[in-house]
Amino acid sequence: MSSSSLSTRLTATFIAITALCFAVVGFLLYDALASRLIAQDDTNIVLAARHLRRLVAEVKSDADVIQHRDRLVAIVLGDPAIALRISDAGGHVLIDYNPSGIPLEPMAATEANERITQQNVQVWRDLNHAPIDGVATQASLADGSHVVITVARSLADRASLLSRLRRDIAVIVLAGMLLVALLSFLLVRRALRPLRTMAAQAKVITAHRLDARMSLEQAPIELQQLTSSLNDMLERLEQGFARVWQFTVDLAHDLRTPLSNLRGTNEVALTRPRSVAEYESLLGSNIEECERVSRTIESVLFLARAENPQFALNLVEMDLAEQLGAMADYFEGPSSEAGISIDVSAKGSVFADRELFRRAVNNLLANAIRYTPQGKTIFLRGLAHADEVVVSVENPGKGIDDEQLERIFERFFRGDRSRSDSANSAGLGLAIVKSIMDLHGGSVTVQSQVAGLTRFDLRFPRTPGFDAQPPPID
Repeated sequence: MSSSSLSTRLTATFIAITALCFAVVGFLLYDALASRLIAQDDTNIVLAARHLRRLVAEVKSDADVIQHRDRLVAIVLGDPAIALRISDAGGHVLIDYNPSGIPLEPMAATEANERITQQNVQVWRDLNHAPIDGVATQASLADGSHVVITVARSLADRASLLSRLRRDIAVIVLAGMLLVALLSFLLVRRALRPLRTMAAQAKVITAHRLDARMSLEQAPIELQQLTSSLNDMLERLEQGFARVWQFTVDLAHDLRTPLSNLRGTNEVALTRPRSVAEYESLLGSNIEECERVSRTIESVLFLARAENPQFALNLVEMDLAEQLGAMADYFEGPSSEAGISIDVSAKGSVFADRELFRRAVNNLLANAIRYTPQGKTIFLRGLAHADEVVVSVENPGKGIDDEQLERIFERFFRGDRSRSDSANSAGLGLAIVKSIMDLHGGSVTVQSQVAGLTRFDLRFPRTPGFDAQPPPID
């Protein structure tokens, strides 16, 4: 089932709220008016009964009551829905004024000296179920006898009025709902116009047009943050696509060179017969090129695995002096051939994945040996601080300029733009170091002087159990 549109939902919500408000206000107004009308009628009945009791008190006997009929009936004249009955103590009717034929029922009469209030008003219904309000009271005559005064009023006209009022309120509520529905729909569509504009702008954004951005000028304040976030996301996607494209180009370049060498040397070898020694030399060269391709593929696969959220680290506590000393011994042969010495100084321990820790330090040492002048010393340091463990690889020689420092950890980046050293380096070593540090929740930094020392610092968290996260996708 397809969900309704936001315009429909908001319009329906406004209609529901408006209908509820109209219904509550209409009910309160109706109830207040009905209560006011009923109270007014009860007050009129009570006042008429009080006035009649005072007038009757001036009459001498039952016969005089009949004689003063016109005077007594005048109290209730002008309202055809009201009735008056005066009876003597024996129940004989002395005066019966009832132009509307209201059915009068026997009622308990208040005492002659008791104050008549609205609480004494009694209610019953006629044959048409119209309500009737009435009150009965005793009155003392001048000769000491008593009569019973009954005043009643039919509320049929009030019921009819209230019925019309209910219909009018229902019509007003319905008309208000229709008006609100129309206005709400128009206003909601106008208010949601920026969203439709954003949707139209988003349609033109494709993989070939990631440079397009959504306009902030036309967006209301409530949508500016969303628009800004979407633009930031598009910028990150554009940069990610650019990095993927550059990565693909660099990878193709690095694989094309050894493959071209393999093909070229083999084609040359096949142009004429060769001696066994020449074929052995050719095979050795081919193996070297294959090893280079294998190293590049292995490095690319490692970076891909490192970006997988399921990549698991095997964290162990390792002694810095032992680990760094073993790695210095491992590079003793290449460093001796290059006329370079490695000075190791370490103290404390580090929590890390043993294989990844060694790979990160080995990559830095391999780079340091490659760029350190003959006769110089590489300094390998490890120190555990209160909140982190720092492993440093520092070597003298030609430094790295600031422009290259900003990109040195990018994949396939080489300071030598001519790639003259591409046979020894695929430009992935430092990118792997960064990925390893990201996996450990740490960081790698570099400091370099153009004509001085270059130092790489690996910063590991001090305690185990840190929240290691996979590195961001480059």
